Amino acid sequence: MNQISKRKKNQGFSLLTVIVAVAFIGILGMLILYIAMANFQMKITDLKGKDSFYTAEKALEEVRTGLQEDVGEAMSTAYIKVLETYSQDSDVSSADATLDELRQASFKELFVKELTERLKKGTDTSQYDLQKINGYLDLTNETEFDDTKETVIVTNPTGKSPSMVKDVKDGILLKNLKAIYVDAQGRASIIETDIRLGIPKIQFPTPSTLPDLMNMIVVANKGIVCEGTDITQETVIQGSVYAGLLEDKQSDQMIADGSDKVSVEITPGAKLSVSSGDKFVCQGNINVGDGGRFSSGSIVSVWAQGINLTSATVELLGKTYLADDLTVNTGKNSNVKIDGEYYGFGAADSAKTSKMYHNNDDEEGVTPVYDYEGRSDSSLSSAIVINGKNTTMDLSGAQRIMLAGKNYIASTKIPSERGNKSDIMTGESLTVKGTQLAYLIPAELIGDGTQTNPMTYDQYVTLTANDKKIVINDSVPVTQWGNQTLKQIGVDESKPVQEVFYNDNAAGGGFVYFYLNFTDSTKAAAFMQTYYAVENIKTNMDEYLNFYFGENAGVKVNDPQAYLRYITNGNVLSSVPDADGKTQNGHLYEATDTKSGKLLSEEQVKYQNMWYTLNRKMISSYDLLKKDVKDAEGNSHDERQSNRTVFDNLVNKDGMRTFINEKGKASSDGYKEYQFNTEKDNSGLTAIMADNENKDTLTINSETAKKLRLVVCTGDVKIDSGVTFNGIIMAQGKITLGPGAKLISSPLEAAKVFQAQMDAEAGEKVSPKNFFWEGDQYVLGNSTATGTTSGNNLADNTYDLAQCVTYENWKKK
Repeated sequence: MNQISKRKKNQGFSLLTVIVAVAFIGILGMLILYIAMANFQMKITDLKGKDSFYTAEKALEEVRTGLQEDVGEAMSTAYIKVLETYSQDSDVSSADATLDELRQASFKELFVKELTERLKKGTDTSQYDLQKINGYLDLTNETEFDDTKETVIVTNPTGKSPSMVKDVKDGILLKNLKAIYVDAQGRASIIETDIRLGIPKIQFPTPSTLPDLMNMIVVANKGIVCEGTDITQETVIQGSVYAGLLEDKQSDQMIADGSDKVSVEITPGAKLSVSSGDKFVCQGNINVGDGGRFSSGSIVSVWAQGINLTSATVELLGKTYLADDLTVNTGKNSNVKIDGEYYGFGAADSAKTSKMYHNNDDEEGVTPVYDYEGRSDSSLSSAIVINGKNTTMDLSGAQRIMLAGKNYIASTKIPSERGNKSDIMTGESLTVKGTQLAYLIPAELIGDGTQTNPMTYDQYVTLTANDKKIVINDSVPVTQWGNQTLKQIGVDESKPVQEVFYNDNAAGGGFVYFYLNFTDSTKAAAFMQTYYAVENIKTNMDEYLNFYFGENAGVKVNDPQAYLRYITNGNVLSSVPDADGKTQNGHLYEATDTKSGKLLSEEQVKYQNMWYTLNRKMISSYDLLKKDVKDAEGNSHDERQSNRTVFDNLVNKDGMRTFINEKGKASSDGYKEYQFNTEKDNSGLTAIMADNENKDTLTINSETAKKLRLVVCTGDVKIDSGVTFNGIIMAQGKITLGPGAKLISSPLEAAKVFQAQMDAEAGEKVSPKNFFWEGDQYVLGNSTATGTTSGNNLADNTYDLAQCVTYENWKKK
């Protein structure tokens, strides 16, 4: 009974135990779930925080990338400016180490200055422009970025300014940058840092006293003649070339000041393409005959006195440097295309301060000999003139143009005490024959107004009999001068009118013209602008151009703003056909530089000095020419003198001639020569050294050319039609190229022959290099096998700009 009663009393305890156990398990489960949820939330928060941080860091990386672009632009600008001042063409110093130190110091200074200009805040160079820095942020342009919920900004810490610390050792430090990113939930990441903009380590070209001989294909001391007819193949040159003056093109009928000297004669119908090579250097002009063609490739630098063409085609696709004019002579259907860069660097003032005038002023006891002595201003002035009808002149593809000179109206010298004193300067740097009529004074201003301009020489003699002077009315307004008088248009006050005598060998002794005499180039250019602006004058001139050019011809010049560089000392006349190709639309672009500044004048003098030096040794810096070069007997010469040529400064002619006379054999043409083969079984490459001065021409035919890689001779050389020659030709005489001939540089094979040992009869070991001044140095790496000049430049090297932009004092908050 009692036991039953006890069981009844224990039944509630079991239920309570179950309830407690279930509650405990539930609480434990809830605790575990809470801990798991809390951990998950912590991970989400951490992930969001990291994402926020990375976004802020990404903002800074975008700033860093933008600054890398600034560094690159500043580096490029500074590098170019240094080369313009301390280039391998500079006359600063002959010591490579000193020159490199000057370049490096100048580069660092210019780099910091240029980068400061890019980053400064207004005119304050001690602070950077924070707005510009924020301009590098590109996060807000991404599709994933919601600017209504997210915020990113680069600013400065509270109480700190955007400080910019500069020095030429460590570059520029941008201090106090702060990147803040706030996401849609309000989570923020803050990074504070400074950014260092370091100075890139630049390699500059190293100047050398030696030319790149192994990539040189031709030295023609007495010029080059390219033969052909209108059905011939194209003659091709690939390699650097020097051409002196053709003797048979210099005569008593030449212009007295020597401006018509010829270096390269492309005969009628012949075609010459200089498709590759570093430099094509001519002491005189390049003449292209009727139906001929001359072209230079995009990597070729052409240096010449001028280029003359007659009913021919000229394409200048690389860099072109002319000391005088590009002239389209009388004829029809000439075509000129100028791409790349064109520098007509001739200007009388700069030429007269250059080495062409002062190449040995420092020599005591030496009578100076000047290349430019006696030259008229017109022959020292670079311009473009078109005298041929239906000419196409296209300068629209050029990137840089410099025309440092003006066109002149030639005044033929006649045997008379009344002879012409000088040529007449116009206001144009590029013009067409016939526009010179604008510079004839109106006939009504001459004498009593009943005279003509021109007048016959007999009429002139009558008017000036008994020492009378022809009266010029200088106070009458002239319609085509914008109603200005002779006094007002800017002619020379002391001599406003220049009389020019032309002798046509007819009865009466020729004609006398009366031209406006401008001695101020600015006023001459302004006069033509006024003249051409008169409505009926422009209409008449355009009609003349339409007749002169015909259909689909003319002068195509871009708007000056389209060129990377555009400098003209005078006006530029453009004339292009309209849509149907039948009517010419003329335009006169205004002169941009009628009064040369100091820097431009210095640049033109530099080009004058470079051209002079290239004509001495095929290097660019006059300062690197040697004053005292001695031979084995102690005899010395000065490479800088104007009577020294490239052949003289490269080849030891006397030493070679002595060797040939002792060891050489008589050729089939009657002169003595020495030939050798690089292999004893005659299977190798060959060389010929010949003493044929004033004797027969050394001829290279297809059989000879197979293994021939080096020719050095004291006379003339001819390459037969269709022959391909690989190697180097050094001729003291002229070189004649048959139709379809090809001259190709072969630097590795040429170097092998150049340094090969010749087995002379006496047993001594001699190499061709022994007959070159400093010949042993050419084998030590002066030349490259790439066909370009030795040394480094910005384009030859890869620079990691990321290494120049680094963080300092990084802090995450």
